[in-house]
Amino acid sequence: MSEYIVLFHGDLGSGERLQADTPWKRLQHVVFIPGLFHLKMASAEAIWRTFLQPLSARDDNSALMRDIAILRPRETGIYGSKPGFRRMHELITVEVNKDLDAYAASEPLFDDLKAVADQLAQNYVADHRLRQTRSRNHSQRDEQYENGLLLNKYFLLYEELSYALNSGDIGHVETCIVAWILIFKATGKHKYATQMTDFLYNIHFTYPEGLRKAIRYNILVNPTGKKGKFQAVDWCVELNNLFIKVINGGKSSNHTVDRIILESPLWNMLHSNVTNQHAEADMSQTFKQLCKYITAHSPHEQKLGRHSKYSVPDLLSKGQELLDKMEDAADVEGVEDQLKATLEDLLGE
Repeated sequence: MSEYIVLFHGDLGSGERLQADTPWKRLQHVVFIPGLFHLKMASAEAIWRTFLQPLSARDDNSALMRDIAILRPRETGIYGSKPGFRRMHELITVEVNKDLDAYAASEPLFDDLKAVADQLAQNYVADHRLRQTRSRNHSQRDEQYENGLLLNKYFLLYEELSYALNSGDIGHVETCIVAWILIFKATGKHKYATQMTDFLYNIHFTYPEGLRKAIRYNILVNPTGKKGKFQAVDWCVELNNLFIKVINGGKSSNHTVDRIILESPLWNMLHSNVTNQHAEADMSQTFKQLCKYITAHSPHEQKLGRHSKYSVPDLLSKGQELLDKMEDAADVEGVEDQLKATLEDLLGE
């Protein structure tokens, strides 16, 4: 045993193995910290489970799958089955409106920006009024418009989480986690909901002040030292594992532990002048086609009486209801897919 604390970053599988053994064997001084890169992967998968996994969610003209058919026409099957983190991340964070550059060049006042943001948030993002709207008669509702409000809400929550992580603002990250706990609960990702709840509880009520500070100061790192380039520790671990075990691990008879040990101190030097960053693709025509399609079907304009084949659930309300029920652990235990990071996922970051 040791008088010092060791911070341990990893996915939920690593944390469960660490916490399942006896206090002596698991080394009581080791504190498990859920990896925030895997948290982000889980958030992207929760959005996929909500908008792309159900077959009926793909049928409406305003469905997310229709946008994918324009942006990635050859990958609709992949998005419908198991797209992985990189594709979902690029889909959620895609920048369609290039007119923002021209708007920024006009140097709008800060008060003007706040007014525009308030208008967008009040009119195009789901809030407490959605429950009342959905209680009306079908002829007085626009079900596709309601789905669009929820889509905007969940995408903005993901964008907020990404921005907080990239900025290294751990206080902001902790605030974002609260909403995602409810979303995880509602989408069947109970392990993530439980682990992130325990993490927030421990960081705010259990750990002493010194340990809280140590965790918060070490949960994100900035390998490049550049603004907005913070990364979660588990992202760095996964990237290092891929370079050592896959990229530089050798093949056939060279695929040995000795080879990995030999290559491990060299990969940084070998790749110091090599980049995986490709030139940005020219998507201008694709974006024009997408904007034309969105304009034609008006997903953000109310048309009373418009029906939808799929009703997007209010995940925050559903998650809160599930938490309030205080279900038995046996009722929520299940086999969840372990989120495995691939090279494409890491480069997508």
